[in-house]
Amino acid sequence: MSIVATKNGLLIEFLSEELPPINLEENIGSAFSESVYQQLSGFLTKDATCTEFVSPRRFGCLIEGIVYEQSDQRQLRKGPAIATGLQDGSPTPALLGFAKSCGIDWQKLEQRADGYFYAESTIKGKNLSSVLNDVISNALKKIQIAKAMRWADKSYQFVRPLHNLVVMFNGAVINCEAMGLNANNTTSGHRFMCNSQLKLSCAQDYFSQLQNQGKVVPQFSVRRSLIEKQLNQKTQELGLSISHMDGLLDEVTALVEWPEVLVGEFDEKFLAVPQECLILSMAKNQKYFALIDQSGKLSNKFLFVANLISKQPQVIIEGNQKVLTARLADAEFFYEFDKRTPLIEFTAKTANVVYHNKLGSQLERIERLQSIAGGIAPLLGVNSDLAKHTAYLLKADLPTEMVGEFPELQGVMGKYYAIASGESAEVANAIEKHYYPRFSGDELPDSQLAKVVALADKLESLIGIWGIGLIPTGDKDPYALRRAALGIIRILLSEKLNPEQVDSLLKITLDAFAGKNLAADTLSGVENFVKQRLANYLSSVAEYPAKVVNTVVVSADRIDFTNVVEICDAFSKWSASEGNQELFEANKRIENILSKNAESVDLSLNLNHDLFTDYEKELYLAASKVNDLTSIQLYLEQLSALAKPLTDFFANVMVMDNDLSIRKNRLKLLSELYSKFSKYGKLSELA
Repeated sequence: MSIVATKNGLLIEFLSEELPPINLEENIGSAFSESVYQQLSGFLTKDATCTEFVSPRRFGCLIEGIVYEQSDQRQLRKGPAIATGLQDGSPTPALLGFAKSCGIDWQKLEQRADGYFYAESTIKGKNLSSVLNDVISNALKKIQIAKAMRWADKSYQFVRPLHNLVVMFNGAVINCEAMGLNANNTTSGHRFMCNSQLKLSCAQDYFSQLQNQGKVVPQFSVRRSLIEKQLNQKTQELGLSISHMDGLLDEVTALVEWPEVLVGEFDEKFLAVPQECLILSMAKNQKYFALIDQSGKLSNKFLFVANLISKQPQVIIEGNQKVLTARLADAEFFYEFDKRTPLIEFTAKTANVVYHNKLGSQLERIERLQSIAGGIAPLLGVNSDLAKHTAYLLKADLPTEMVGEFPELQGVMGKYYAIASGESAEVANAIEKHYYPRFSGDELPDSQLAKVVALADKLESLIGIWGIGLIPTGDKDPYALRRAALGIIRILLSEKLNPEQVDSLLKITLDAFAGKNLAADTLSGVENFVKQRLANYLSSVAEYPAKVVNTVVVSADRIDFTNVVEICDAFSKWSASEGNQELFEANKRIENILSKNAESVDLSLNLNHDLFTDYEKELYLAASKVNDLTSIQLYLEQLSALAKPLTDFFANVMVMDNDLSIRKNRLKLLSELYSKFSKYGKLSELA
């Protein structure tokens, strides 16, 4: 095979049946191309590039800057030492074994000045034809497949059956085989806009030829950009905006080969249905983009992406409008049917819904939520009876037809059905917002009542699931306890609850599980878990240094949400000062001394000032100026003033004096000093 002097290209393309759209680019496109590129590293030039592509019916990659055949390489292998390789002029078994592994006679080994035997050999360069079978096979195995399909004689399996393989180096086909397919240079274009097979001219022209002749845009990123550009253009023309794009744009991109955005509309009568239902129905069932006006109100117009350019686009629009009308009619029926029953009556139906076999039904859970919400309501200034009544309605929408069809609408439909049943706006809002925050960075519940029921819901989940032994491990957290803990933390930070109030929250929650046989160490386990999640939140989200978080949170005995953020902020600035490093080291020294001599520290001992040296007097005087009641900033300034007298103390005073009275007096002084250091955490963590 002749090698073209220009930048060489290698094309690998599989044609398949329709691939699953979820995470198409990541699961198939990137996984395959990255594996191929890595395996061919020995064939790549310095300026080599790899362009992946994946569409509903094809995937592969184009590598440019690659050679067909590797150069021969010289290999130098180091063997045994000369002194140990030869004994009385005869080779030892070790030397003979080395020579055999190199494929040469031991007498032909080179003896170098460094005192070792060496063997030099030539490694013959490979060509692409000899390695591509294995490369492609290995790359296919890198693709994650939840459920494989079999075809032909059932000896081949993949996420979808594969029908064609193209492997080309520049303009020539490389003979190789994969999944029972022999490589060729022919591919298929768009199913409707390209009727004939395409004979590819060369690897480097693949994208332009497929797009111009085959009417297929194979690159996921390019199709996504085209769709996004058309969506923006249409929304500007209509004076509207897309309600949300959460994953929908990627999913639609994975469903089309030649995107064309069109505008449709539905009957305005459906706007009487809660817009969340309509938006979700359009996105989830039809992959349509719902449109809203500047006030956030849903429009009866929508956008959808067709998979071709039609001479009669109105026919496509009318067909999609007809299908959507049927979907929205279902949503309208569910809504009107559910409203016939007062929301409070739905709660009784949750008795037939299992929450967890060890924790009972959803109705039992609701009763626990009532108890928890009623107990913690006074801590947040909410009427207990109102909290209990709201908690009784929190899960009432679970048995409704609408939530049965769209589980994502839990809470949202509870709000609408509460209003329809005559509940107050405050109660209805709390029903919806008790799921907040739903994810990291999500907004908090916006009322005290909503915060009470949100805390009750998350605390019940955390303590109940933890108590029956379903503790998160590694990356496994099926009951989303980490998310529940983060939600609790963010609400408690906003309310600035002190340790006693936090203890009360946990105890009230635990008491609600009477008779459920939760583990004896549930509370201590949950407290430690929440503390670790708080530390993680302050480090990763608030971006406080790990040492500061360890000082203020991890090493603390109890969880205090009153001013933990302000404390971390002050400690971050204070600990960054180089002048305080001696103070941190001295504090660590005090900690070590006290821990090693814990039995000698007499806490009941009154300090005897007559036994003080001048250095002890100076240290005691400076320590007495540290006021526990001052602000955090002033407190830290007072601690900084201890650096010099503390350094002088350790430089001139022997703590473990031979005189027992002096020794105990000095240990008591250090003990009192350490307690002042430890007001907001373990300062030794900053050393």
